[in-house]
Amino acid sequence: MGAKKILILSHKPPYPKNDGGCVAIAQVLERLTSIGHEVTLLTMETHKHPSPVNKHQNQLTYKSVFVDTRIRPMGALRNLFTSESYILSRFHQSAFDEALKDMLKSNTFDDVIFESLFTSSYYKTVLKFSKAKLMYRSHNIEHQIWENKSRFSSNPLTKTYLKLQAKRLKREEINFWNSIPKIASISNHDSKEITKHTKAKIETLPLYADEQLIMQKEQVAKVDFFHLGAMDWTPNQQAIEWLLNEVWPSLKEKEARAEFHLAGRGMTEKLAKRIQEGLYNHGEVSDALGFISDHKVMLVPLFVGSGIRVKIIEGMAMAKCIITTTKGAQGISCTHMENMLIANTKEEFIEMMSFCLHNPDEVDRMGENARHYVRENFSQEKVEQQLNTLLA
Repeated sequence: MGAKKILILSHKPPYPKNDGGCVAIAQVLERLTSIGHEVTLLTMETHKHPSPVNKHQNQLTYKSVFVDTRIRPMGALRNLFTSESYILSRFHQSAFDEALKDMLKSNTFDDVIFESLFTSSYYKTVLKFSKAKLMYRSHNIEHQIWENKSRFSSNPLTKTYLKLQAKRLKREEINFWNSIPKIASISNHDSKEITKHTKAKIETLPLYADEQLIMQKEQVAKVDFFHLGAMDWTPNQQAIEWLLNEVWPSLKEKEARAEFHLAGRGMTEKLAKRIQEGLYNHGEVSDALGFISDHKVMLVPLFVGSGIRVKIIEGMAMAKCIITTTKGAQGISCTHMENMLIANTKEEFIEMMSFCLHNPDEVDRMGENARHYVRENFSQEKVEQQLNTLLA
């Protein structure tokens, strides 16, 4: 296959790679340019995700457009009198649409990739101004995330509003699946779910673990626990609050020596000020991989989400033993007690954490098994092969 001109539309900048979505976008962009394709990235930048002033890379043209996607109470209220999803409609703005039209009028592209559902409202613009082949990169099954959010909400009004939005989002997401000819899903789990609703061509295009992570040697002997994540993402906040409220006090009664190290950007004031015995809050750390290296067992008590957890892949690549929920492990075909520990209740988390404290050799064994699993299933070469298949 010869070099192609490819346009990527993104709902947020890939750099800095400070969350899973950014990593997913950056990996496709970097693999495309590394194998010789000429890539143009048109990305939104927002208050939450500002764009770097300069980002230079071979084979890459980079343009960002600021859009204000903040949730506003009046906007959310007015949306009730429409049939649109407020979740998606915030990302459809004229400034980005005009920039896209200008780009399509002045360039000819072989392929256009829509990164995440939040770029789907620009599909008609691309159809009108381009004859390129079109592909959707599905990061998550978005309506499932919002269905779970509504399910876990304790406020009756919020629960009702989120349930309505999830219903609208599901309709729009399935409509998009049936509009676009090709879908690159981030996991086999998501691919199977999408297949139930569309006859579009679907391939799994996973994340990959950088070789430098896989090659790192485990240096930590002491068994402690840690979590690293974007703490301005509500499911992460809820997960850690649950862990600290329900699990940690009971574990400390049983295991006085246990330590939990928490880090991540966007740390809420409530979490930042939280004081509990054995809890160490590091806030936003400058070296995320260094933080992972310094600790032993990764905790991901996630009950809401879709797609695949980037931090779990990175932790496994670095031979970390992971304790997570069935939802957290979604998209990763691991085996309990072999290369990951699965816990779905307070009692199961306490049991697995206590097991790790008393069985450091088993922690090391499962960490090494996890590293081997990532090397076999989440390699850079595998992603490049899938990209070539999708772009053929």
